[in-house]
Amino acid sequence: MVKEFAKEAMAQVQRDLQPNISVPRLGSLGYNVKDLFDSGINHVPEKFVQTATAQEAFIPHNVTSKGLQIPVIDLGGLQDESRRGATLAAIESACQEWGFFQIINYGIPPSLAENTHKLAREFFDLPQEEKEALARDPQNPVSNGYGRQFLTSTNSTEDWQDLFFHHLLPLSIKQKDSWPSKPAAYRETMEEYGAEVLKLTDRLLDVFDELLGLKTGYLRESFGDTMLNVRLNFYAACPEPKRVLGLRAHSDPNVISVLIQDQVGGLQVKKGNQWVNVTPIPGALVVNLGDSIQIASNGRFQSVEHRVVTNQGAARLSLAMFRHPSVDVDIGPAPELVDASHPALYPTISYAAYRASFHRKGVNGKHLLPYAISRP
Repeated sequence: MVKEFAKEAMAQVQRDLQPNISVPRLGSLGYNVKDLFDSGINHVPEKFVQTATAQEAFIPHNVTSKGLQIPVIDLGGLQDESRRGATLAAIESACQEWGFFQIINYGIPPSLAENTHKLAREFFDLPQEEKEALARDPQNPVSNGYGRQFLTSTNSTEDWQDLFFHHLLPLSIKQKDSWPSKPAAYRETMEEYGAEVLKLTDRLLDVFDELLGLKTGYLRESFGDTMLNVRLNFYAACPEPKRVLGLRAHSDPNVISVLIQDQVGGLQVKKGNQWVNVTPIPGALVVNLGDSIQIASNGRFQSVEHRVVTNQGAARLSLAMFRHPSVDVDIGPAPELVDASHPALYPTISYAAYRASFHRKGVNGKHLLPYAISRP
């Protein structure tokens, strides 16, 4: 199956690339955006070209939106009684109005986050043959390994992105032998960083309990045994950034996502009908809420669409860690948040089914909508 995929991908490259440009070596995974850009192409292959509607909505990665800025929250304020109230209010507003915020003083050693990001970049700098030796299963969208964003979707347009994805929890699907062994410090460092992100998201979920008026520990308990995975995202520079997307617009199905990004920029969040750049802040992490939180909060907190745009000048590297509910639990509005004045806005559904639907439909807008119950 992988060989057939590679054969068709190579044929498509031969059709798409300019005849005076030497075709970059592509292995069993088909397109590789780093090699495509390094080959000197002037036009992207049609496989990457977005719809006219998506192209019309293009906003450059370095444009500042007037009057709109992603909230930046100092989590150190939660430990300071004189600032705790204001910090809680800032988190609540961000969860209600944005579904996204950047955090500083979040309790993880900055050197650990920086080193984790550095090692991720070093992985993508390895020779292509070494990366392909860890190829993921193209038929399994949640398999460990290197490759493309394989989704069982009818949308065949590809994102301008190379990635490495793997699980950290639960142990039954961790498969640490499938993680990169180069750089040499990758596995140990990722384990350490993952443990810190787990503690950080525990703290955030307890804060969400407090803001929603739920008992401490409710959300952690209701979501069951944590599933934690990570995706390393490499967005090569692109000769035609207006025609492609590094990652198409979507909302995440999970609970919380925690992102390390570099200083290039390109992550954008949808606020109303406007796309807003998430301006990189040295040392900050980006937190975004997933659909599971919107459902559990009965719509009080929001998950929002986000996307990644590319640019002609510089590659971008981000590292996203995703905390999911257990696949064995059902997700639905917390009973304490449902009454005659606040009816349930969403049905209770299996998270396994919800996540499977996300991969079946593909990265395509706000996935939550098909399950939403109309507001009265």
